[in-house]
Amino acid sequence: MFSTMKHLAFGVLIFTFVVLYALSKNTHAEGSPPTLGANLKQTERIFLHGNIVSSTAINPGNIVPEHLTDFGFFHSGWTIDEIAQVASFTTFVDVYYYDIDIMKEARSHGLKLWIQLAPIFFDGYPTYRKREDYLERWERAKRQLEPFSDIIMAFDPLDEPFYRSKLSNITLKLYLEEIAQLVKDSFPKAKRAITFMNETVRRSRFEEMVPKKYNLFAVNYYVGVSFQNKIVEKLMTRTSHLDANYYLIPRAFKTSNRAFGSITEPQLISQARQAYDFAIGNPKVIAIYPFVWESMFGDGEEYYLGVDNLNRIQEEYRKIGNAISSSR
Repeated sequence: MFSTMKHLAFGVLIFTFVVLYALSKNTHAEGSPPTLGANLKQTERIFLHGNIVSSTAINPGNIVPEHLTDFGFFHSGWTIDEIAQVASFTTFVDVYYYDIDIMKEARSHGLKLWIQLAPIFFDGYPTYRKREDYLERWERAKRQLEPFSDIIMAFDPLDEPFYRSKLSNITLKLYLEEIAQLVKDSFPKAKRAITFMNETVRRSRFEEMVPKKYNLFAVNYYVGVSFQNKIVEKLMTRTSHLDANYYLIPRAFKTSNRAFGSITEPQLISQARQAYDFAIGNPKVIAIYPFVWESMFGDGEEYYLGVDNLNRIQEEYRKIGNAISSSR
């Protein structure tokens, strides 16, 4: 009798694990339509109690197209503590090329790296002109970065370069192309990314300004709610002659800076969902990169309140991030 009960208990345990394993997999039939942003569900965990307490994640059934592979926040990797905070629902973190300790921490959490290179090649605010010693700086940085080559997702030379730099457009374009070649020669598997200012994309001669040898583009547009139709589609159309992919930068902050306009939390949630829906419907979009994770406070009363202090917005992006990261 006792032996029978033991076998029965063991059978129940095995059955439980089989059921949970099945639930953890995507059980939807192949070819099912992707889940829209408003319908995404958060991943849950079930705890199994016994001599050893363990847990297993149950996939809520979100369907994410294969082309949408990555999710991370701008400013999400600027401190070591942030890595653990975002690791459960992101695939990469944003980090400067010299922050080796942060890179090690990101690796320990299974995250990829989006590397910011600007201080190597540009002299900084307010001119962002070409450094004279950029080749020596790059050689030193390259040696530091080589141990992380397997987890580097993308290199970013300068945020909004044609808006920030005082170099002429043609000089800047050629310099950016030189930077891209340096990166490609040493890290051929990594993407080479540029974020354009929306005013840059709207220029009549924008196609002539786009640097060659870059293969990942985005454009920011933080004013208003539905930013994709107004400016992202324009970017995609005007760079369609290039073999490039795209990432989206939905607004994920509130600010005292009036130039960005006011936006409510429901509108920020709507923008997050619109960005996700646009991404799943456009095979060239491979990542969502919201701005911003960490709140920033400037001089006086100026502030950028990020999702670290906006719980409802953070919850929305957790659902999106979990859906993307758990399906990879």
